[in-house]
Amino acid sequence: MPNSYTPADLRAEAADQHYNLTCDPDHMGVGEAMGTETVPSTGQTLTWGQLLPADADDGEAYGAAVDEIHGLIDGAANVSSWAVDIGADGLRPSQSAITLGGAEQPLARVHFAFAPDMAPEMQSDLITSVNAVLAQSRFQNGAPQPPA
Repeated sequence: MPNSYTPADLRAEAADQHYNLTCDPDHMGVGEAMGTETVPSTGQTLTWGQLLPADADDGEAYGAAVDEIHGLIDGAANVSSWAVDIGADGLRPSQSAITLGGAEQPLARVHFAFAPDMAPEMQSDLITSVNAVLAQSRFQNGAPQPPA
């Protein structure tokens, strides 16, 4: 039997390795890494360390934020195969997504990735078209509708 592998084998192993890197994140490492990162809602003007200074409350607010971030990492979906495939195909993920809402929480979410040379107008047109198709389907206004 020859010692060979396929591109699919490489992608599968890369996805496994990617996922394993996200498993059981180091709690202290999360706290140290976020200290100098800016907080988006502050207009990128404050870091986590500045927003939640340790000397204000013995680090309780900062620790609570670290705990919540750690929990979000632990609960994150394993999308490693998607991430590896997107990268291997030379696509770049978009910040745009379409969320189909339910009464209590989202029912589905569609994320996009595009070729780096795809014009922003084309990207926008594709997202708008997909959204329009979903709006005309059973998912009127983001919620499932009974079949007609």
